[in-house]
Amino acid sequence: MDKKELIIKKAKELIARFGFKKTTMEDIARASRMGKATLYYYFKSKEDILREIIEVEGENLRKILENAVKKGKTAKEKLRLYAIARFRFLQELGLYYSTIKDEIYAHLDFIEKERQKFDSFDFGMLKDILEEGVKKGEFKPIDTSYYAFLLLKGIRGLEYPVVLGQSFSFEDRKVDLEYAINVFLDMLFYGIATR
Repeated sequence: MDKKELIIKKAKELIARFGFKKTTMEDIARASRMGKATLYYYFKSKEDILREIIEVEGENLRKILENAVKKGKTAKEKLRLYAIARFRFLQELGLYYSTIKDEIYAHLDFIEKERQKFDSFDFGMLKDILEEGVKKGEFKPIDTSYYAFLLLKGIRGLEYPVVLGQSFSFEDRKVDLEYAINVFLDMLFYGIATR
């Protein structure tokens, strides 16, 4: 691992543990076992380090989602794989998502750009899957843009406890996220009304 990668790794660990505001360049240098001068050689500021973390994690998430969707044979399966991959990523690497959603970071221009970029990516991916489903006759003719928007809002609602680091529970029972995703998508695909 080169020095830049080590700095990113250690900074990510510190920010995830203590938060961006409480983490200092000195903390990052100490955790990376290097002097502050070396740290400043690679990054001008703590914000530059966060920008790098956000860009790397964002790109990783996009690749994970694209790869997950490619494995699906039907539009329904692609939606399930997409949602499950998102939740697994959040559980493992939630710093990216919690950072781009947290208003504390709103003053950082690159965070707002990343939010917009990822919102556009998410929306486009869901719309493409829905359009494929309509084209192949899996879904009835729908306004795919509107449905992609609503689907994304629903998925994000399920993500909220994960982003906050809370357990996902209902009536004092821990809810399995994969099961919850499947129930949510089944409601979308089949509704809850009797036939």
